[in-house]
Amino acid sequence: MEALQSLDWRKLDDMPFGIWEPATIVFEGKIIILGGYADYVSSSKKVQIFDPKEGSWAQLQDLPSAVGHINLIEYNGAIWFAGGMKDKPGMDVGSEKDHIIAEVWQFDVALNRYMAAPLLPEKRGGGTIARLGSHLHYIGGLKEDRDTDGEEHWTFDMDEWSRTGRALWQRAAPLPMPRNQCAGVVLNNKIYVIGGQFHHDSVQIDQACVHIYEPQSDSWKEGPVLPYGHSHSEAATFVFQDRIFMAAGHTTPEGGKKGFCGNLLTLVEGGEWELTAKLPKPVSSPACRIVGDQLYMIGGWDGRSDPGATEGNKGWLSSPEVWVSDVPEF
Repeated sequence: MEALQSLDWRKLDDMPFGIWEPATIVFEGKIIILGGYADYVSSSKKVQIFDPKEGSWAQLQDLPSAVGHINLIEYNGAIWFAGGMKDKPGMDVGSEKDHIIAEVWQFDVALNRYMAAPLLPEKRGGGTIARLGSHLHYIGGLKEDRDTDGEEHWTFDMDEWSRTGRALWQRAAPLPMPRNQCAGVVLNNKIYVIGGQFHHDSVQIDQACVHIYEPQSDSWKEGPVLPYGHSHSEAATFVFQDRIFMAAGHTTPEGGKKGFCGNLLTLVEGGEWELTAKLPKPVSSPACRIVGDQLYMIGGWDGRSDPGATEGNKGWLSSPEVWVSDVPEF
């Protein structure tokens, strides 16, 4: 595939702390970068916020615990996240793994304060989170053993929780093909679950499938398949002006091997995926968002490592790089 456009990427000053596989959201014109992995694949509690107008960074209140493999939604001035993988100290490959949790949190940005909400029905990490109206949806993800993919789809009424403090998670139509580390967005009141992978610890098999949830009928249908198996783009997939953007991540071409992705794909409802542009470099799991007329790619892992890391340890270093280009023209 050839890219339809050529973007003029420019490198800005680095972010204060490099991060890989974070969660991200645009809030009041600023980009929030939350959790993920710091250097040596260690779980992070940091919450960094980037102001594109000022070109400056600030740090918000640390997370209640160091967590990754989560995604974010915003509702009534609060940011919500659920599940995830928690407390990986880093360095050692074999014994020091983060564990999957059922915690649910809302973060009041104005008060810089976290509030716990009812736990997910089961522990999950790397699932899709989305908002339809006042309902929070959690879909798929890894079960507690870190390798089995869950089909479950749960919903939570955030308005009821705010009014009564007694809301419970409810079941909805299960994901037709269980998987984890899939991207999720809402386009025209439908949830798109895009790509992802089978399993985690035993093997990671990228998928090209797309499933679309119709809330009126509580049912799923197949969407336009990706041009290749793809995962690890959760924080780099979003909707802008009725178009889905998906950048970077991991990709497995048919008959090929898994590697870093350097593509920016886009999709409009009823269309097929297009390779819109190339990124400044292939990278795993950065944050990517549009603010104003600028497209930002922040952090991720580009293969850099500590040459002094001892055998048996992961010397992976998270990227602090910040790249920007004008938004593609359509």
